[in-house]
Amino acid sequence: MIALCWIALAGCDSGNGVGATPNATRLRIVNLVPNATFITVTLDNDSPVVTGLGFQQLTGYLQVTGGTREFKVSFDNNQTFIIDRSFIIVIGSDNTFVVSGPVEETAGSLLIDTQLLLPNGGTFDARALNTATGSILLDVYLTPPGTDLTATAPSIFNVPVSAAASPFFAVNTGDYEIRVTPSGTKEVIYDTGVVSFGDKTFVELVIYSTGSSRLVDVALLNIDSDGTGQVMPNLLSEFKLLNASSLGSPLNVFLDGNLVLANVPFAGVSSYQITTAGAHQIQVQAASTPGANLLTIPVNLGPAADTSVAVSGSAGALQGLVLSDNNLPAGLSHARIRFVNASPDFPALDVYINFVVQFPNVVTNSASPYTEIQADLSGSVTYEFDFNLAGTTNRVVSVPGVVVIANKTYTVYVVGSGAAAQGVVVADD
Repeated sequence: MIALCWIALAGCDSGNGVGATPNATRLRIVNLVPNATFITVTLDNDSPVVTGLGFQQLTGYLQVTGGTREFKVSFDNNQTFIIDRSFIIVIGSDNTFVVSGPVEETAGSLLIDTQLLLPNGGTFDARALNTATGSILLDVYLTPPGTDLTATAPSIFNVPVSAAASPFFAVNTGDYEIRVTPSGTKEVIYDTGVVSFGDKTFVELVIYSTGSSRLVDVALLNIDSDGTGQVMPNLLSEFKLLNASSLGSPLNVFLDGNLVLANVPFAGVSSYQITTAGAHQIQVQAASTPGANLLTIPVNLGPAADTSVAVSGSAGALQGLVLSDNNLPAGLSHARIRFVNASPDFPALDVYINFVVQFPNVVTNSASPYTEIQADLSGSVTYEFDFNLAGTTNRVVSVPGVVVIANKTYTVYVVGSGAAAQGVVVADD
């Protein structure tokens, strides 16, 4: 359940409708900006409507003055506005202002919640807003729990990334499992437990990104007298694996005893594997000696999160590095990149980008922070990445001519031993 922040403001206008309080103009605010600690929202040059609103939190409905209002949004203690634009608040209506996306590409959506007609008895009305950065069109399924989607039509379909919500769709009142797929497919990228929907009610499902390149989360907002709502965490997560070991054999990878990846070669990186969120055990075996676990890595996979796992070392000394991936789009005309020392032969490395040191002393079995570098969408920008023994001019790995694309996220791994060490460039999103 997300926290509710209640703030009363002066202001009173006439009007009424389903979901509205008589003679009131009201606004609630939802923060879905994953890389900000909190946001502050101000209308025009008045005092802030809300301050300190954390990620995945929302206010209830707050009284405001209707008309054309300038919405200004800042994050943390930054004085720069990540949103500064005008919206029309209809006098006498209830509204929801959704702030979503990373601070580099934050968007604001104003939804009018007040409706003139109630749903028919035995039904409720649902609509969806797709703010998931990187998605195109999404389908939403509200089905009895466990329903096979193969022969099931979506309840809400072809929802584009947009500042506007879909129309309302009537659904029979009851208990449902909510799932989201890319439109026209049955690949589930969001799943949740059983949710009960009341008769003759209105709900809006706000689909948003938390850092995954594929998986999404959903905030379920009620259009009711108070403007209640909650985040429904995704029951799914995903991970990928890099083989940086010196076993001389490909790796077989098991998740909780079940084979999920077979014959991952040295310097090979798998695609992301969707699984359930929560605690798991990743077991690693040499393909040449099946049945014998050489390494067990405990992982806690977050909802709608991307995770990378690097396996390095030799037989009897294997080690695993678990990395949280940030696959949100980088800033305009930029790519995001980080560097991983996955070679036990190099206690620490200095990382150079185009011959300038960027990350000194990246120790073995660790990663640098992410940084952003200039890029474009055409792939015309290239870089050289060099790795020196920390504090020396002794270059041990050079990776020249790397093409980077704007808005993508990359990881560069150093793998192998001695003169055979090499760089592996991975596009994570």
